[in-house]
Amino acid sequence: MARTFLGAGALIFVALGSYHLVFTLRDLWGPRTFTPSDENLRFAMMKSRLALSPAVNLWDAWMGFNLSHSLGLILFGGGLLTIAWAHFPAFAQSPSLQFVAITVAVVYLALSLRFWFWGPAVGTGIGLACFLVAAVSLRAL
Repeated sequence: MARTFLGAGALIFVALGSYHLVFTLRDLWGPRTFTPSDENLRFAMMKSRLALSPAVNLWDAWMGFNLSHSLGLILFGGGLLTIAWAHFPAFAQSPSLQFVAITVAVVYLALSLRFWFWGPAVGTGIGLACFLVAAVSLRAL
């Protein structure tokens, strides 16, 4: 049962990252998802330079952030999916690994609730619940 819940939670994070990646890549050629609703603001972002690196405009930095965020979600979920599939005994015997999975999911849920919208909050909440069920069911053995 724990393996199934770990895998299900991991798949949720892979799916969230994959959707985010597709929407971001689409925005590189035709902004319509992660773009401001005011098109003039996007143009202003393209003209604005970062104080940290004047060679980079704010729109490119925004797209890069979204791409790297997608990669992080995919790697987090993909790593846990690999563990669930091929290395589950290591997860079952490692409270530290269980703690990391739960903690990262809690952070994503907190970020979702504070900064994003309902879809990521629901997805990360369900993923977190799956990781909690997996960890608790291991303790019950």
